[in-house]
Amino acid sequence: MLVAPGGVAGCEFVTASGAGKAAGSLLPRGVEAEWDLSAAYREATGTRERGCINGLWQWQPAQMTAAGVPSGQWGYFKVPGCWPGITSYMQKDCQRLFAHPGWRDVSLGSVKAAWYQRRITVPDGWRGRRIVLAVEYLNSFATVYVDGRRAGELRFPAGELDLTELCQPGGTHTLSLHVVALPLKAIMLSYRDTASAKKVAGRVDRRGLCGDVWLLGLPSGPCIKDVKIDTSVRQWRIRFDVALDRLLPGRSYKLKAVVKDGGRVVRVFVSPAFDRRQLKHGRFAFAAYWHPQKLWDIHTPRNMYRAELCLLDADGGLVDAAFPERFGFREFWIDGRDFYLNGTRIFLCAVPLDNAQVGAAWATYKAARESLLRLKSFGINFVYTHNYGCQPGDHLSFKEILDAADEVGMLVALSQPHFAHYDWSAAGAERTNGYAQHAAFYVRVA
Repeated sequence: MLVAPGGVAGCEFVTASGAGKAAGSLLPRGVEAEWDLSAAYREATGTRERGCINGLWQWQPAQMTAAGVPSGQWGYFKVPGCWPGITSYMQKDCQRLFAHPGWRDVSLGSVKAAWYQRRITVPDGWRGRRIVLAVEYLNSFATVYVDGRRAGELRFPAGELDLTELCQPGGTHTLSLHVVALPLKAIMLSYRDTASAKKVAGRVDRRGLCGDVWLLGLPSGPCIKDVKIDTSVRQWRIRFDVALDRLLPGRSYKLKAVVKDGGRVVRVFVSPAFDRRQLKHGRFAFAAYWHPQKLWDIHTPRNMYRAELCLLDADGGLVDAAFPERFGFREFWIDGRDFYLNGTRIFLCAVPLDNAQVGAAWATYKAARESLLRLKSFGINFVYTHNYGCQPGDHLSFKEILDAADEVGMLVALSQPHFAHYDWSAAGAERTNGYAQHAAFYVRVA
């Protein structure tokens, strides 16, 4: 069935029948895959909405090059989660694959490409909006089809694809993804030559759709693409760094941030007026003084706020309202040999955290929270993710793990991409070899 974001543990099923459900003789008796978006986890603001399309999808092994969407031999596998068949002391299979007899004997550990498919019904209320598919963590290259028509491509580590031209609000469509587990070198080559990229040798251990998958209805005009919030205890400052898209020439805008503690508004911040000429790399940032009563700390992890960012026109009218961003007011810094959290020297007791490497069942919020609480019970206050690289297949999504760390009061460090994994020989490599893009992704994840 469709599950809330991060629901990557063992498969869950529903037994009702009706529209939006996919029946299949491969599934246990009375079990169907729930594809009704109204039953999914959904989130909406005044200008946008998204629905999580995790859950059981149709699935089957594929050739590296897709000749077209298959018409039969579909099995079922749960999204998100890496394909089974590759196991080690650091990686375990935990999700059941419902195999079709036509390929039941295929060695799953050697599969390098696979098809995913499910139905989507676009809400009728999304008329006038852009319809977008978002994949939060992909290992590692996907070609997307809607009703058999090619819509575009997505690449490691994550991405969005506009489906507006192929989807109708109120309509039901078949969404198909041909996913190939390409190594990093092939991913970078695929920007120029997808055929040659699929011939590059390499191993990808955790393959497939390894993070939440969303269907979004976004504004067709000016909109907020991304929100980053930085807080400083040393300066008692909060800074909002916002990516913006489709701003109109000659128009003036403002950003408004409403900070809430639960349902209570604690502060409202409004930026100076700006236009699109003042964006830097597509972003506009503004900062303000704020000395909040509550700080997030390892002993006060419940001190979390929620920021609601809005884009306003020159008259103060609403242009776009982003999805809320959850954050804690905190600052960690190093002074000489000492570490400080919110102005107090802190002694770190650290171990690696393997949850995002071991498997999907361990990367859920519930499982990560259990792991972190157990570590905290005997004095651990700092963990680092156990991937020493950031190449395709090195790990699953960190989203639920980081949410759990916020809730229990655990400091987390993430690896950054290794310089040695990228080609620096070409002129302008620092702009084109992918390192900057991938490093920015991991900074944003954190």
